[in-house]
Amino acid sequence: MALEILSLSTANFYAPRFEVEINNSRLAANISKAIMEVTIDEKMDEGASFRFTVNDEFDMAKQQFRWLDNPLFDLGNVVSIRIGYGGDLQEIALGTISGLEPSFFSGELPTIVVSGHDMSYDYLKRSTPERTFTDQAYSDIARTIASEAQLQSAVDDTPKFEPFIRKNNNDTYYSFLESLAGKAGFTFSIDRRTMNFCKPKDDRKEIITLSLGKDIISFSPRMNTTEIVTEVEVRGHNPRDPNTPIVGSARAGGERVQEPGKRTASQVASDRSGDIKRVITGVIVDSIAHANAVAEAELNRRSDTFIEGDVASIGIPEIRPAVTVKLDKLGRKFSGKYYVTETSHSIGNNGYQMRFKVKRNAL
Repeated sequence: MALEILSLSTANFYAPRFEVEINNSRLAANISKAIMEVTIDEKMDEGASFRFTVNDEFDMAKQQFRWLDNPLFDLGNVVSIRIGYGGDLQEIALGTISGLEPSFFSGELPTIVVSGHDMSYDYLKRSTPERTFTDQAYSDIARTIASEAQLQSAVDDTPKFEPFIRKNNNDTYYSFLESLAGKAGFTFSIDRRTMNFCKPKDDRKEIITLSLGKDIISFSPRMNTTEIVTEVEVRGHNPRDPNTPIVGSARAGGERVQEPGKRTASQVASDRSGDIKRVITGVIVDSIAHANAVAEAELNRRSDTFIEGDVASIGIPEIRPAVTVKLDKLGRKFSGKYYVTETSHSIGNNGYQMRFKVKRNAL
């Protein structure tokens, strides 16, 4: 979809606007006008955070600052932030307040930076005791932890790979689930009230096309073959039969097809450097299929570093982590479909702009 088509659905495309709700109540006009800037950061491997800056004022009648000690900004309050144009706003952030940073200057009214994290913060991102999961698939574990965190879940099924899976003492559930996702070749992320533990969706059709000089303010790509390999071999064993080795592999061209008709990173590396093999040993696996899955996940992880880039553009609320976009007018090598891994939406006196990171595994 070109940006022009997207803009037709909103009459006030060039009238950026945001709304903030706290504890399910939209802020009154006076406090909304006091908010100078809103920024929302989302990262596939870290989750989401938000911050907004409030201009305080002095209440002469009460002889106190109006917002600094207002219970509206108490730690733990639930914040929803919607951003867009005119009447078409989308919820980008949902989380809880975890920080207040007032700035005091003599002779001036203070400003307050209100910050917070997504809904996973309290349960998933705090260290917890050791825990063992028995006879469960990674997907079963993900659903269980999502339920305990009072989050909805979007989980793709995985086989039962290991009879016993242990979360180490003081590890967070967030890092534990990231580790399981990595072994399965899945992605793990939090989107407002939903925990995602899914197959990568970088093969989906792009949601929008952006062009340099029109929609893209700047683009800084990096092409790097340092991490690329042409084959991954996994040599593991099953604890129930430690004397019988289990070997799996993944070879050049076996990556996910992000962009049909392109050569994958491992194929490009093979053409230019010949065979580059990575061997993983000491892995606990229960079958050749499991060993192959571990090898494929490693081949994909390395190929995902082939082309990465930083984009600055006008603000587009539809661009979020785990969507694909097409970047155009960037020459033969760098024009094409990219997977979004990180976003930062910022709206304030300078309008609505965003920065986001992308990756691509083929050329």
